[in-house]
Amino acid sequence: MPEPDHIDNNIPISAAEQKGLRRANDFKTFGSSYALQHATRPSTIGFALTSNPVSLLAWISEKFLDWTDEDPPLDVILESVTLYWLTGCSATALWPYRQLFTPGVIGAHENPAWHIPHGKPFGYSWFPMELAPIPRAWAATTGNLTFYRQHDQGGHFAAVEKPDELWNDFSEFVQKAWPKRTT
Repeated sequence: MPEPDHIDNNIPISAAEQKGLRRANDFKTFGSSYALQHATRPSTIGFALTSNPVSLLAWISEKFLDWTDEDPPLDVILESVTLYWLTGCSATALWPYRQLFTPGVIGAHENPAWHIPHGKPFGYSWFPMELAPIPRAWAATTGNLTFYRQHDQGGHFAAVEKPDELWNDFSEFVQKAWPKRTT
């Protein structure tokens, strides 16, 4: 991801988006080591997370507290951790990181194999406290951006933080991308 000071000035980026890019750069520099651990040593961290519910609670709650706009209620954190614990899926939930976070590649935007299929509609709900909130103009260069909405609040766990807003965005995107056909 380009440093915020080295952004192409020909692409319009709002002040909020610039702040998001600084956040993304800080995350890449100081907060992404967990992803490299997930990608390069998933079994090691998987064994640690599945051996003790307190370990799992510490690992997941840290993310909830760091990656949200407002700290979620304790019961929400405990529900999530309990779901991982009771289903025993915390180790296998790490496997997708191998595709997106490997040495030298931090996220899909740096992975040349990742792309949105040509012509397929996609939507983007922008939340300011997302780990790497990509500017709208950048997202639009990757495919057929059919729906976009910028929110004033929310972070990485938007489905937990702002479920109504995210659901409304999803519903509106589906209606725009695949309008009902009349015969």
